[in-house]
Amino acid sequence: MSRSSAMRFLWPFGRKHDDDDQDFPLVAGYAGTPREASTAGRLRPDFPGFRASALDRPVERKRGERREITRARFAMMNMFTPTQPVTNRASFAGRLGMLSRLISAIETQRSHVVLYGERGIGKTSLLHVLTDVARESSYIVSYATCGASSDFSEMFRAVLEDVPVLFHRGVAPTTGEAESGGSLSDRLPSGRFGSRELADLCSEIVGTRVLIILDEYDRVDDPKFRQSVAELIKNLSDRAARVQIIIAGVAPNLQELMGYAPSIRRNVIGLPMPRLQESEIQEMIAIGEAAAGIRFDAKFGHLVSLLALGSPYLARLLCHHAGLEALDQGRLTVDVGHLRAALDLVIAETEGRMSPRTVTEMQKFLTGAYPQLIAAIGEASRSVDGWFTARDIAGLLPASAGGADKVQAELQSLTSTLGLESETEDGELRFRFSDDSLPIYLWLLIARDRLNAGKLDTAAPSAPSKAAAGLSEVKS
Repeated sequence: MSRSSAMRFLWPFGRKHDDDDQDFPLVAGYAGTPREASTAGRLRPDFPGFRASALDRPVERKRGERREITRARFAMMNMFTPTQPVTNRASFAGRLGMLSRLISAIETQRSHVVLYGERGIGKTSLLHVLTDVARESSYIVSYATCGASSDFSEMFRAVLEDVPVLFHRGVAPTTGEAESGGSLSDRLPSGRFGSRELADLCSEIVGTRVLIILDEYDRVDDPKFRQSVAELIKNLSDRAARVQIIIAGVAPNLQELMGYAPSIRRNVIGLPMPRLQESEIQEMIAIGEAAAGIRFDAKFGHLVSLLALGSPYLARLLCHHAGLEALDQGRLTVDVGHLRAALDLVIAETEGRMSPRTVTEMQKFLTGAYPQLIAAIGEASRSVDGWFTARDIAGLLPASAGGADKVQAELQSLTSTLGLESETEDGELRFRFSDDSLPIYLWLLIARDRLNAGKLDTAAPSAPSKAAAGLSEVKS
């Protein structure tokens, strides 16, 4: 095969004709079949295919589809991407108050920050936007994702690879070391090292500021890793180093994420990540409308706000499915009917992540002997941390239900069946689903019935939670 033919095959931008592959040898057992099948597929208008190329460009429009529909579909896929965090400011809706508080904690207080909250609430998106804003102000930002087997030395060696050795106090700009393009990690001890050695090296950084972001910190299982990070925070603060650590993870409060670490109480600011307000969801929808050239019904944002429970993930997922449902019908206006279809899809996707037995049991409960009780549990478990009490349930039931004492007895009898865990706080027994997907699933089932009946607005407000408080600064 000639070099030019090989380059045409490997570099797709120049390939315009099928004849370009004539010089490429056919593999035994493969000859001819894919091309024939592909050609047959292209001749069938109902044959499934990708709507965009791997180059993020729309491919040939579906036969009969208007150009504005194709353009809107492609924009929808980029703007309402529920499974990926927001990585640019153009798509970032709401959260400006949280971003401002985070920047203030870093810039004016020179503090380390712990960002905590429930899963899928937008912590990673906020950190990506913070990274963008900080780099714009000449901060060096190193972003690391934690895991169950994270190793302190390996992780922070990789982090310091992002810091040029030029910013070390002992390196002159004209030296060979500075001009070689090395990083600060070259000055770490070979092999393993501890928080003290790392803090000593970080205290030598001059001429810039460094932010180290540790995301998904809740996944770390090793208590020694957590202890080393706590000691690093203390040592960096004591040395007034130009390095700050931002930690983010799933937790109802700061102590559950960081553990008991009294030595760093004065050095850390805890920021609970709140749920999205309706105005922020409306802003998200407005950004999508402007980008895709579509229009959502006036009631749409309010209904999505009720359904999503303040979750950016759920809000984006519902908008994504509803918008594509409208576009599949050749419409640029998304209405409540499309939202109903989207909700069906979200429920089906949720069921696909659950065991068939659990799905069957939950549906039996909603239609069996405990429909009102299960519906009330579904609403009460919508609190930020998932905990609810018998009083919360009783407040959602009619007086004929028998009050909190009877509800508590029923909850205790259903603990194993529903997969509830319990604990006593301030002398009161409270419950929570051990599977954190069940409360959402129950709520979506209940909400679908209410949406179809036109009664979604009658949903009770979610229970308050201590985790929903504002700025939580930990001081001694």
